Amino acid sequence: MESSVLEEKVFHKVMKNVPFGLVVSSEGRKRKVYYANTMAYHMLGYTREEFIEKVQDGWSRFVDIDLRTVMREHHEEILTGESFELTAQTETKDGNKKWLSFRVMISMDVISSQLKPVSYITITDVTEKVEKNRRYAREREYLRDCAARDSMTRLFNRGTMEERIKEELESMEEGQYYAYIAIDLDNFKQINDVYGHWVGDRVILGISNILREVYGNNARIGRMGGDEFAVFLPDVKDRARIQSQADEVLRRLRGQKEMIGMANEPTASIGIAFGPEDGTSFRELYHRADEALYQVKKEEKNSIAIYTMI
Repeated sequence: MESSVLEEKVFHKVMKNVPFGLVVSSEGRKRKVYYANTMAYHMLGYTREEFIEKVQDGWSRFVDIDLRTVMREHHEEILTGESFELTAQTETKDGNKKWLSFRVMISMDVISSQLKPVSYITITDVTEKVEKNRRYAREREYLRDCAARDSMTRLFNRGTMEERIKEELESMEEGQYYAYIAIDLDNFKQINDVYGHWVGDRVILGISNILREVYGNNARIGRMGGDEFAVFLPDVKDRARIQSQADEVLRRLRGQKEMIGMANEPTASIGIAFGPEDGTSFRELYHRADEALYQVKKEEKNSIAIYTMI
């Protein structure tokens, strides 16, 4: 008798001081909590009675997970009595959010002379760990994005542009048409020499914004070099529209003259290659659009050329 009383005292003392919550309860429609240590309800700001009432009404009352999904995903562990883990966000009594890690084991135990499913659940506050991992993931994503983009314009840089276009080409369906558009500012060195690099930067930023506005989110837009840009359109249904969009780019660029503070209008030359007939690889499309661009540079500048028409 003394031994069992001592064991119970030791158990309660240990459970009171462990750094995790422990809840033992029956499973089924009428859930009964047999044991909940202090940490289990203190970490959520409840009294023992409030916590037990919530648990008896079902764990879904204060965790953001679908328990039916949990039962399906861990069906084997539940049947064999093996433990499994899950992490969920919950709301404390005062309305704050916490991330908790649950280790769950459900077994068949004899209670009141009846064989009933009983769950043994340990609960650990992992809020700091989860938030730290999220910050780390956001930082990694930011660094990846920085590495993928041109620092001035935030357009894709040359390496990323090539990689994205290759991915698009690999996923093309039969009969799908696409376009690669090469854009090169005219006399850009002269702009820098006459007006200074500050004005040159404004021209670069100006055409970057124009390309975004004209081609929208479905296009891949990149800065390929100092004054060289490219646009890849993966699903072209109307080639006349591609030419009208290129005309719009040139028109808007010329219209930036007064805003930028130049005596002459800034202009650009544009070369267009259409796939698949002009190329099915990045290299082919790049070189053929560049050939069309070179033709414009050689003849008049401030104009557009299509590879199949030169």
